[in-house]
Amino acid sequence: MGQTSSSTPPPKEDPDLTSSFGTNLQNFKMKTKILSQELIAFIESSLEDGNLQETVSAISTALGGIEKAPLNIAVMGETGAGKSSLINALQGVGDDEEGAAASTGVVHTTTERTPYTYTKFPSVTLWDLPGIGSTAFQPHDYLKKIKFEEYDFFIIVSSGRFKHNDAELAKAIVQMNRSFYFVRTHTDLDLMVVKRSNPRRFNRENTLKQIRHTISSMLKEFTHQEPPVFLVSNFDVSDFDFPKLESTLLSQLPAYKHHMFMLTLPIVTDSTIDRKRDMLKQKVWKESTMPKTWATIPSLGLTQKDVEMLQQTLNDYRSSFGLDEASLENIAEDLNVTPEELKANIKSPHLLSDEPDTSLTEKLLKYIGNPYFSKVFHLQNYFIDTVASDVKIILSKEELFTKQHPPLHTATCQPSSSRPSRLTAQLLVFSFENFFKNFKKESKILSEETITLIESHLEDKNLQGALSEISHALSNIDKAPLNIAVTGETGTGKSSFINALRGVRDEEEGAAPTGVVETTMKRTPYPHPKLPNVTIWDLPGIGSTTFPPQNYLTEMKFGEYDFFIIISATRFKEIDAHLAKTIEKMNTKFYFVRTKIDQDVSNEQRSKPRSFNRDSVLKKIRDDCSGHLQKALSSQPPVFLVSNFDVSDFDFPKLETTLLRELPAHKRHLFMMSLHSVTETAIARKRDFLRQKIWLEALKAGVWATIPLGGLVRNKMQKLEETLTLYRSYFGLDEASLENIAKDFNVSVNEIKAHLRSLQLLTKNNDMSFKEKLLKYIEYISCVTGGPLASGLYFRKTYYWQSLFIDTVASDAKSLLNKEEFLSEKPGSCLSDLPEYWETGMEL
Repeated sequence: MGQTSSSTPPPKEDPDLTSSFGTNLQNFKMKTKILSQELIAFIESSLEDGNLQETVSAISTALGGIEKAPLNIAVMGETGAGKSSLINALQGVGDDEEGAAASTGVVHTTTERTPYTYTKFPSVTLWDLPGIGSTAFQPHDYLKKIKFEEYDFFIIVSSGRFKHNDAELAKAIVQMNRSFYFVRTHTDLDLMVVKRSNPRRFNRENTLKQIRHTISSMLKEFTHQEPPVFLVSNFDVSDFDFPKLESTLLSQLPAYKHHMFMLTLPIVTDSTIDRKRDMLKQKVWKESTMPKTWATIPSLGLTQKDVEMLQQTLNDYRSSFGLDEASLENIAEDLNVTPEELKANIKSPHLLSDEPDTSLTEKLLKYIGNPYFSKVFHLQNYFIDTVASDVKIILSKEELFTKQHPPLHTATCQPSSSRPSRLTAQLLVFSFENFFKNFKKESKILSEETITLIESHLEDKNLQGALSEISHALSNIDKAPLNIAVTGETGTGKSSFINALRGVRDEEEGAAPTGVVETTMKRTPYPHPKLPNVTIWDLPGIGSTTFPPQNYLTEMKFGEYDFFIIISATRFKEIDAHLAKTIEKMNTKFYFVRTKIDQDVSNEQRSKPRSFNRDSVLKKIRDDCSGHLQKALSSQPPVFLVSNFDVSDFDFPKLETTLLRELPAHKRHLFMMSLHSVTETAIARKRDFLRQKIWLEALKAGVWATIPLGGLVRNKMQKLEETLTLYRSYFGLDEASLENIAKDFNVSVNEIKAHLRSLQLLTKNNDMSFKEKLLKYIEYISCVTGGPLASGLYFRKTYYWQSLFIDTVASDAKSLLNKEEFLSEKPGSCLSDLPEYWETGMEL
């Protein structure tokens, strides 16, 4: 007989409690080594032989030595929360001492799960797990990578605000019938931050109470339970809740082992009992087809002989499972309870006993649920099911075994069962990408009045007027509004950063609200004191339970900002990379700011005093941030390491001067980007109108079997020049306009003309004649844009050279509107890239 695996099956469905981890928890079978293979084999053998007393005795003996049973505790949480330091604190060793969990530091260090024997309880193993949310361990496959099913107990470690990942981890643990503690680390730093930001109102006990209450409320909301919450400092283990955490863990471990033993035991016993039950039912079925002295329950009542036959049948089944009277007395003695107490928990001894006002016939008919003359084999099946159920009840009644080995009180969570949805963390990637389907960049750097004037000039063929309006707007660029969004994960110090940037203290009037719990509940604008037209937007933190990643970009109106500052703390996380990639995809610039650097440096000095070097720590952090950004992006944004409370130290002065210096240039860059959108639309409208006109004229003239491309006689060349001149005037590129534009640009008109492709179309250069250029254009519109050839139409050549003129002149007009880019191009190199140039003219 094969051994039964001691794994816990997935719980039943409860739609009110689901985890959104990508790995479907239904596929997890929780495993434990708390029952040895030898014990499993002995229990199975005893139950097969119907020796329930021997089974109970073996279980009692195992529970008596429960302290020696192995237990696996997973220490898990977000990257940078202080998991490794917590393990070292529990072990009583410093971070840089021999035997310490090696993965402590200012960058992501734990890359694989690592076991440490708990020195104060040698049969317990503490598992240091990689942090969720790092670029290497993303939520959608995190549980699978860390082998979630192998742990008996969990400690969720969190720092800063209660986050979305904290809630998901807690829900996943509860769903799988496991218990956990919730440990909030860095409590000393939380108090220090609150005290420094608001010294006059600071109250230590109130702050701790607020943190504890917020965490407990969140856990109750998301798990429907109230697991123990501990606020600790990994460096000052005599303060806060660390002594209570340690004493609670040590006192409750035996009780929890006892609980895990009893939770796992049914997995072993139930399958053996079910096999025996099914075998007996099969035997009853075969016997039911043979002639019997009676096959139904007499409607007029049972005779004494009938009752004796039923009693003998029931006794046989009880004996087969080890539930006969003699066995029950021995089991009661082993469990230190009376036989009556034991029988009170089960049904089979009382099945044929008398009840007031109910005959035995009525009672039996009630059992089998059929009002008339049921066959005896139905009743036999009922006896078998009841006896089998009784065995399971005895083996699962923890209170029966605790009379012999009373466990200490445990705050074990009573799990609510549920089945998780298939909502994965890949939804984060999907939702970020999906954001761009309806994305439209909105900037107010170009006023509505300016946009209207530029469009009007372009419609009126007044390219010089449009350029003049653009020059005027650029000269007043300092007065243009600019919106800067400060975004990042919850609890990273965004509001404090904004206060520091604005030169106000956290407790001053008008400051952005800060605190140890989530405070920013909606996007809030703050004027920059040194740049009156610049607005800094304080966005709620991504990743909190209130603002999960899935809808964050839309809710925060990401399309409305001109510049971003991503705030990060402790470790570079996957959410930082997603934000950076999103902003880059929006063609918008950003700074990456790592806050709480003073805390990082202090932590590193306290944990590794002998090897500490401040410059090396800062370089390590900077290189880590830059490396992750370089991996995620095609560009390298500026990285600043700051302390929001000491603005004279680290990179804060450099950040401030860089921002103030670069904002005018950034406004100019944004202006030109926005201008491109406005001018493209106006020029495209005019271009498309002319295209439609020559299309209709070509249809009217009729189609040809082939494209006629004979030689060009002099009168034809003159017609070409006249047509090109006409189209140039349509777009404000006639000779008079070019002279005025040259004056505005402060260059000669010949220098302007040298950059215009349209003026070189009819001249032979680079060994390319007009006919060759026209053929190249026809090839382009056939392969790239379709054109009439896609419909099988071959127009007169007039249509094709008119189209060529329109597209080239339109591209010239667009190019000329960006003065700096236009003049920076090398003259004379403009015909080798004609297809790309036409594509620029056609992209709208």
